[in-house]
Amino acid sequence: MAKLEHARSLGYCARGMRRWFAGREYSWQDFITQGVPAAWLRASNDAMALRVAEQAESAAKENAP
Repeated sequence: MAKLEHARSLGYCARGMRRWFAGREYSWQDFITQGVPAAWLRASNDAMALRVAEQAESAAKENAP
């Protein structure tokens, strides 16, 4: 799951991210409370969303047993 912490680590601002989520399947609130699937972000084909997905996947690999 991609979470706010992954976007923040890339230096993304909350205002821009909040706008990006407007009208999409997952909401800003979903993102900050539980996260959103990295695959969903990848499917958007948005360059910034792809970076967040990559960051989340990288963090998951680092934390895997």
